[in-house]
Amino acid sequence: MGRRFEQGHQDIEIVASKILHFVHKDERVDVPALSRAAVGELAKLRGFDGDEIFRVTGGNPYFITELIEAGGWKVMPTTIRDAVLARAEGLTAPDRDVLAAASIFPDAVDFKSLDAICGDGAEKSLQACLDCGLMRRVDGTYSFRHEITRQVIEQSLSPIRRRGLNATALAASRHAEHVPWVRLIHHANEAQDIAAICELAPQAAAEAAKLGAHREAIEYYELSLNHASAFDEKMQADLYENYAFECHLVGQVERAIVSQKKALAIHHRLGAPLREGESLRWLSRLSYLAGNREDSDAYGKEAVDLLEAQPEGAELAMAYSNLSQLSMLAGDTETACHYGQRAIGLAQSEAIGRPDILCHALNNVGTAVLWRDPDQARELLGRSLEIALAHQLEEHAARSFTNRGWIELRLHSVADAEDFLGRGISYCIEHDLDTWRDYMRGEQAELFTHLGRWDEAEGAASLVVGNVNAPPLSRYPNVLALAVLWTRRREPADALLEELSRFLETGRELQRLAPYAELIAERAWLGLECIGRALNLLDQAIALSRDDASVSLLLVWKRKLGADVSLDSAFGVDQVVRQMLAGDWAAAAETWGERGSPYWQAMALLDRDDNAIYHALDLLEGLGASAVAQHVRAIIRGRLGRVAARGPRASTKANPAGLTMREMDVLRWVDLGKSNGEIAALLFVSVKTVDHHVSSILAKLNAKTRTAAASHARSRGLLS
Repeated sequence: MGRRFEQGHQDIEIVASKILHFVHKDERVDVPALSRAAVGELAKLRGFDGDEIFRVTGGNPYFITELIEAGGWKVMPTTIRDAVLARAEGLTAPDRDVLAAASIFPDAVDFKSLDAICGDGAEKSLQACLDCGLMRRVDGTYSFRHEITRQVIEQSLSPIRRRGLNATALAASRHAEHVPWVRLIHHANEAQDIAAICELAPQAAAEAAKLGAHREAIEYYELSLNHASAFDEKMQADLYENYAFECHLVGQVERAIVSQKKALAIHHRLGAPLREGESLRWLSRLSYLAGNREDSDAYGKEAVDLLEAQPEGAELAMAYSNLSQLSMLAGDTETACHYGQRAIGLAQSEAIGRPDILCHALNNVGTAVLWRDPDQARELLGRSLEIALAHQLEEHAARSFTNRGWIELRLHSVADAEDFLGRGISYCIEHDLDTWRDYMRGEQAELFTHLGRWDEAEGAASLVVGNVNAPPLSRYPNVLALAVLWTRRREPADALLEELSRFLETGRELQRLAPYAELIAERAWLGLECIGRALNLLDQAIALSRDDASVSLLLVWKRKLGADVSLDSAFGVDQVVRQMLAGDWAAAAETWGERGSPYWQAMALLDRDDNAIYHALDLLEGLGASAVAQHVRAIIRGRLGRVAARGPRASTKANPAGLTMREMDVLRWVDLGKSNGEIAALLFVSVKTVDHHVSSILAKLNAKTRTAAASHARSRGLLS
């Protein structure tokens, strides 16, 4: 980042010096092109996208200056338009015809295409365009020297001529080999050839979806649906459903629901019960992703009721698997296995033979039996992932990574959890699967929080929470993780808590309610929430549980809030929870330490002698859990009447100024001139966290300003 900044300023200074050298002379100045870094610096001063300006100008200083002064390139500045057209005026009419033909190609154009449009003499005229500097040749193709030049020439064409040129280009392209979809559809759209659009756009969308280019597929489906009336109703329904599927993959769930409902209405009107049932099943899934559990259950049951009245087929198998999934998510293992086995039986039958449905059902059953048989859970989820990858079932693969990461988290196999989530997120990024990517980031944030890597946790969760367009289901685990961190760090979390509460209004399944209840209980323990409300939420979550192991931390928080929790009620729960409830704090702390969780190790140490509680305080302060550390000091004062003085952490002792490792990270960025907001983005933490670090740095260095702090640190050799 520093090198890029310096390079940008050097480029600007070189250009400025050349202009000043000739400013008093009446001669032409050949100013060199600015680098991407230099353009970025210039654009930043006016709040523009430097990369985009560099793309359209190629670094041309004149074009850059005019665009920035005009406030952007959405409306072409008159100065640029006049300059480009003046250059083109020197060409003959045939030369300008070639220039016009080339301008309708957004990227580069080959000579055959220009020859097909312009006919005899195209080669000579093309050379004239090259000679005057408006165009250039690269790797056997021809393009404008600057994208902005191409736009000026194209915009200067009359609408009729522009349509005619694109129609000719489309006809020529259809007879050429290996012409990409994007070019064919561009020409069809610009020529306003509705028949060609309706023929080509659905094919291009299907091809893009097959290749995993889901955003590109969405664009082609939208283009197709702009002319929906040109298709028969069956084709319209297919387009609406395919568009809904692609939208849901990239997190545009509300759009997907609207489109799926249009398909459902068509299927009902056409009297197609199998397609109608399949559409209901998809609406069930989409409603769940939108955070509406009530609608999801209703659509799911309606789909099964409709399809059970029809001959058994793939549609019923998938409807069964959907109910299995909903039951698994609700913590109802019996029902999840019941419908899951039905789906597996149908999917494996010779008449149906659907690996995608088999993959989906195995995933549901595997996740559902987690607490009953962890080995079986891993085996079933492993089979599900193998099938998904072997058959290139992208969404099923993402779901398998997600659920495998989730069960490894529950089983405290943190290395396996980190592996599956890391691989899963990479897979989703590669295949444009935003919904699953964002959900796994929430799981990753939970994992990092468990491991004490809180800055990484905040960074992962903030990526999703900062995206207002992310669907509620993907936002929930990320908002939850951030609310937990901010609670422990004494940062305002009211907006996050409100969003979590709204999500639970449409359905309280255990895997959503339990962590929320634990968070409210922790806040009540810290004096931030009503204890009665917290206990009520804990009891609601416990009542939803059908497996003892899933209530583990709920029981711990009940005990911490003063409620009676007998060991009998903890039968079958996690080993470390039994240790905590039995008062074996030393064993519990050791177990949490082995699991790599410093926060819960500290929570176990709080339960007994004074030396242990001071060790807990060290752990909490090392994590940055300022709110919890403050509460622990109050506990110590209650026991001893005071808090004994303790030395700093080892890493802090080693620093001449007493700065922590994180404070040194912040100080280095301060020295480079970064604002608190920029530092927060670079370190993946909140701005408020950086504010706290900067205040501490100023105090320890006895400096009044950030500049003074950096200067003082340099003089003491801290930044060498």
